[in-house]
Amino acid sequence: MLEVKNRVAYAPTGKAHFTKDGDMTDQALCYYVARAKGGTGLIVVEVCLPVAKYARPVRRILGCWDDSQLGGLKDLADAVHMAGARVVVQETLGFGSQAMFPVEGEVVAPSEVPSAIRKGTAPRNLQYMEGVTGVTPRPLKREEIEEMEEAFVAGALRLQKAGFDGIELHGCHGYLIAEFLSPYSNHRQDEYGGSFDGRMRLALNLLRKTREKVGPDFVIGFRMSGDEHLEGGYTLEDGQRIARELERAGVDYIHLSSGRYEAWNRMLPDEEGTMLEEAKAIKQAVQIPVICPNIHDPLTGERALREGMTDMISLSRGLIADPAWANKAREGRISEIKRCILCNTCLKVLFGGFTIRCAVNREVGWERFNPEYFPGRR
Repeated sequence: MLEVKNRVAYAPTGKAHFTKDGDMTDQALCYYVARAKGGTGLIVVEVCLPVAKYARPVRRILGCWDDSQLGGLKDLADAVHMAGARVVVQETLGFGSQAMFPVEGEVVAPSEVPSAIRKGTAPRNLQYMEGVTGVTPRPLKREEIEEMEEAFVAGALRLQKAGFDGIELHGCHGYLIAEFLSPYSNHRQDEYGGSFDGRMRLALNLLRKTREKVGPDFVIGFRMSGDEHLEGGYTLEDGQRIARELERAGVDYIHLSSGRYEAWNRMLPDEEGTMLEEAKAIKQAVQIPVICPNIHDPLTGERALREGMTDMISLSRGLIADPAWANKAREGRISEIKRCILCNTCLKVLFGGFTIRCAVNREVGWERFNPEYFPGRR
């Protein structure tokens, strides 16, 4: 059981703050310290790769594939803890077909189903990407999947050794693990597809094998889309079934998302609170805690918690815009919160090949130059 000081979590989002070899940087440390010092109770660090050889859509992604990365990982775990927050890392097997046009590595997936951003589905300020279909992936061989499972466990052990409180499996919005869960992208006829049980196999293997190695006290969460919102994908009823299977497999919490690149505006909606009904449905299906993202107004979050729609709220764009969001909410200074305007400049810059920036917070990307965010500073 992990005790968190409040019900506010940082929802993981890529920022390209690491080196091209997956190593830690001072900028990454100071970025997360800023959000931890700002009162966020649980930091979920962005995607971390235990396998380096497959496709990625951007460079400078955090890695846990080699022991040489342990020192930097420990620095991050220690820095966030000293700043007063709990911290887990979102571990992923990769991006699958949603690597789209990779900067390096081969695009692999469960089946030969490319990802596409359909007309009318892009979030605000990202419409220039509509109509694009990515590289057709190569289906993974069974022995490659088994190799990835073992690499995932090894990565989890490194993250545990580095001092993190747990991991969160990235099984949401159409990345590789999610593609195995989805009938839209998984057309396999071996034991990793062909039925609901087959599509669940990779996720359940990762959970079982990891738990056997890390023990009962290391937190293992799972991020999943409640509903893919896509013809041929899984529905919210299917999402409830997936959640129940994850709970039976020993997941400690579920962190919600929605959609996938084919329904991209469900992942990054133009209004807050759009995932609360999905969170409520998933919460009704399981007994473990559920975290719901896309909350920008503390009053919306307070209502969602009070009405039992979720057990914890998470936000990313809101915490990019104002790292002190949680402290200001706790102290009743809601009017002082620097509000995210949902312009998605952060992601537009990232997809352009740069580290993220923010239209309302000029500090983003430069946190390492603010002494208030230095790790260990009181």
